[in-house]
Amino acid sequence: MGSLPVSIKERRSSVRNLNDLINETIKIKLNGNSDLIGVLIDSGNDILVLYDGNNLIYVSQFHVHYFEVCNSVEDKISTTVDSLFPGMEPLDSISFRKTLQESRGIFTEIFVSGHKSIHGYITSVMNDYIVFQSPIYKTMYISLKHLKWLIPYPQNVRPYELTDSEFPVVPIGLSLARTLEEQLKKLLDQIVIFDLNENSNKSGKLTSMHGNQITLTRARNQPVFLNYHHIKTVHFP
Repeated sequence: MGSLPVSIKERRSSVRNLNDLINETIKIKLNGNSDLIGVLIDSGNDILVLYDGNNLIYVSQFHVHYFEVCNSVEDKISTTVDSLFPGMEPLDSISFRKTLQESRGIFTEIFVSGHKSIHGYITSVMNDYIVFQSPIYKTMYISLKHLKWLIPYPQNVRPYELTDSEFPVVPIGLSLARTLEEQLKKLLDQIVIFDLNENSNKSGKLTSMHGNQITLTRARNQPVFLNYHHIKTVHFP
């Protein structure tokens, strides 16, 4: 049986920053008891780029609790930056926002919370949220502070095998506010669904917004009060 992952300090005392671990297989612990294992391809002040053997994963460092170098033979992923990007150097200045901007119009899998990924493409990147188009949920607003990672699709692969006519990549004709809070105010008195309707308190008529408090009216007219700062995703029928 292979040895367990050890801490970076135990593994390599000369490591000064993440860039010293390029081409190493590392394990990342994120919010919500999520783990990722992959080869570190690149890093920036707010982003890690991993290769898990199949996909490039762009991870927001905001959600990283800690990471370890993997010594276990079972966890090792055989690849290098050179084998993935022959003749290319790592990006000089990669950031999570820049990655989101460059991902617009590209089919992407994103992960926000729980164990459910969302598939589609980014149409806009605003101050603190993105606008995401999904064949399942249609237009979505997703809080940047709750967006954990994204995985771009390979070229010529489309979600759910949908054709271009079934799920076209087109700009959406929405007037967008710079912040999610202001954009939500445009949905007052409409039916909204928060956080993919993970429980019955997350959908209803958006009745009011005061400071951090959101009031929803549920189906049988009972109000429920939500904390704005814990809203991860918004979509609407």
